[in-house]
Amino acid sequence: MQTLCWMEIQRIITSFIDLKMNLHNNKNITMTMVLEDVRGQPLPAIDVFSLSSKALKDHLKSTVEIKNIELDDRKTKWVLTVPAIWTDTAKQFMRKTGCREITEIGSRYMVADLGGGTIDVTVHEKIPNGTLKEVTKASGNGCGGTSVDDAFIQLFVRIFGRPLLNSLKSESPESYLYLLRSIENVKRTFQPTQNRKVNLTIPYATLDDLCQSNLGETIKNVLSSSSLACNIEICKDKMRIGPEFAKSLFTTTCDNVITLTQSVLQQGTVANVSSILLVGGFAECKMIQNAIKAAFQSINIILQDDSGVIVLKGAVLFGYKSDIISSRIARYTYGVCCTVLFDENIHDERRKITINGKEKCDNKFSPFLAINTSIPLGHTIEKYNFSTESPTGCWCQVFITDRNNVMYTDTGECTLLGEFEINISNPERRRRGLKAVFNFGDTEFSVTVVDLESKTEQKKFFEIQR
Repeated sequence: MQTLCWMEIQRIITSFIDLKMNLHNNKNITMTMVLEDVRGQPLPAIDVFSLSSKALKDHLKSTVEIKNIELDDRKTKWVLTVPAIWTDTAKQFMRKTGCREITEIGSRYMVADLGGGTIDVTVHEKIPNGTLKEVTKASGNGCGGTSVDDAFIQLFVRIFGRPLLNSLKSESPESYLYLLRSIENVKRTFQPTQNRKVNLTIPYATLDDLCQSNLGETIKNVLSSSSLACNIEICKDKMRIGPEFAKSLFTTTCDNVITLTQSVLQQGTVANVSSILLVGGFAECKMIQNAIKAAFQSINIILQDDSGVIVLKGAVLFGYKSDIISSRIARYTYGVCCTVLFDENIHDERRKITINGKEKCDNKFSPFLAINTSIPLGHTIEKYNFSTESPTGCWCQVFITDRNNVMYTDTGECTLLGEFEINISNPERRRRGLKAVFNFGDTEFSVTVVDLESKTEQKKFFEIQR
């Protein structure tokens, strides 16, 4: 079977689109969520990601066809990578759009995936059967490479003002993207020991026109009157930035990455981490490499020459050998919303309802998997034997929480992961017994519903909530 992989699509999109949402943090990502381009024009997120996926696939097909290689869609397995810290619904959203260098048994190492928009940190251990298990659940935040881009953009805001930058976006988006690409080049090549000025190529003519039309001054006069004139000068199409000032633009991002890494290493379940493996495109930034090495001098820092494509290689490996990760760590406590017999010693009196003459408690959170639980590959949980008298079936809601001792689903402590409908034909309205089998230990969470009478099964992914 051919295994082909797309690089993380959100990294590519982040380079060209000013995202107004963070998929890795959004627990309620929806099919109607909107993104804005650099001009502020809205587009449905599902369309942006779908078309980006299609463009990558078409590009790959045209590339291999030039070499007289034909892709057979029936035999091609496509592997789409997303940040490890994305929620189940965010992973489903992407699905809808279409390293094994440390070999010692028992060794523990951290993988720091330094991406464009996100940083994902996980600790793995190699076990005797040669597979890997997660020691910690994925942790991360939005301090990826684009946060350095934002620091550079703020530099332009301080000099020229936000209205002028907005005009650059709306009137000349190609010039704004050109500026972003120039920032990306500086970000990858700037050296921690550099003592000469940094040359940042800018869309000089466009910026100068905007300065004269919006501010009544040439670009050089605007800069000379800025508080940053002592650190920056303009020479033709180059903005020359003092080295120490340039280093300061990386400081917040580097500090955030180090703080996140330290917080994972300090967890009680983490010990004897011998190495940190840096992967992802942002790992090629010399400033972040230097900061991590300085902060963790007792730990071996490993950087591959091709760190930017390590994620791709891992996806290809996963495509061929999906059991390479033998266990994962649950990021949340999972449970369902249910109605139970009312117990005055436990339940809130205000939640008492009466159903068929019996006192019940509504919206009770009933967990079936606890946070930080180790989940073996292919792990299933058979839970919630229930029945229905509906002629068409019933539906169930699944919630997640990162808090302890949650009692109810409607107090703000839980997030609705999704709901699934169980479709069965029951015209006689007889009570039909059903069983839910929750499927964990894979890249996505799903549920299989078994009709105990007919022995038929239905596998369900959750409908993304609006």
